[in-house]
Amino acid sequence: MYSPIHFALIGCGNIATEHATQITRVGKLVAVVDTNLHRAKILGDQYGVPFFETASALYAAVQQLDIVVIATPNGLHAVQAIEAMQAGYHVLVEKPIALIGADILQMQTVSKQTGKQIFSVMQNRFNPPVKLIHELLQQRVLGTIHHVQVNCFWHRPASYYINSWHGTMALDGGTLFTQFSHFIDLLCWLFGKVKTAEAAFKNTDHQGLIEFEDQGSIQLKFESGIKASMDYSVNEPIANKEGSITILSSKGMIKAGGSYLNTFEYEVNDTALSAELQKQKATLPNTLGMPNDYGHYKGSMRNHHQVYDSLQTALLYQTPYYTTVEEAKNTIELINLIYQARKLN
Repeated sequence: MYSPIHFALIGCGNIATEHATQITRVGKLVAVVDTNLHRAKILGDQYGVPFFETASALYAAVQQLDIVVIATPNGLHAVQAIEAMQAGYHVLVEKPIALIGADILQMQTVSKQTGKQIFSVMQNRFNPPVKLIHELLQQRVLGTIHHVQVNCFWHRPASYYINSWHGTMALDGGTLFTQFSHFIDLLCWLFGKVKTAEAAFKNTDHQGLIEFEDQGSIQLKFESGIKASMDYSVNEPIANKEGSITILSSKGMIKAGGSYLNTFEYEVNDTALSAELQKQKATLPNTLGMPNDYGHYKGSMRNHHQVYDSLQTALLYQTPYYTTVEEAKNTIELINLIYQARKLN
């Protein structure tokens, strides 16, 4: 028998419940932290653990702790991860891992100095249609890729931004960080590094509420020569409408579609490939999965259980975690490359 992994959770906002659920499934939650002490108390009481207002108070009081989960506003991730590692703990950091590449480099330096590991959260890699597309690309069975199209049309009401860190440049960073970094991560995971990026941004429906764009159009050229377009917004009036990646190649079209990359479509001109795709599609488990539901809006797919499964095996058996800090850095650097063209029209 092994000793259970002991977790502390910093940040008791919307995603905290999902983290607490997974923590208690694979290990033991020992404490929660939030600057809103009332919110910390609610979650702490729910799980029967002590609650604190600051991380420093947690570290001074904790007796047994292995890993700190950071689920706070984006702009706090790097400094809190560094503080946790310097206190002697591994860290699991919600997306985005940080807002700038320099902060990630500092996190990596502290990780080496302390011997503590950094784990990031990119749960959309576990979506069955996405995993299938990744396998097809690895097998090089799609022929010459002509174009990649990403569509992200989601709903974020005014209430999401009012009296919140959401929408601020310092703590949020931008729509590509908070809503759509999963899609940027997948582009890097599927197609490698980007050579050039062009972009245009607008704020049409959230003026006075946010400090950046609520919609954008991006053109990317990868080092491989593949070109991709991405159109996105948070202006859908009622609900999230689409979150998709479509690959157009010499053999036809494949698509991870739906609202959350949760369906698989294809139309190809290769008989053998068509038969294989039909077979693979039939084996996909519950591709109509459920997103994280926060009441007045919805997030990405609920794959945190697979994140924690990978984390557990990495900590207990030293198996490779499903993603790396270097991959997370590539995603953040690409978002910042795109945002170098930040001009609201």
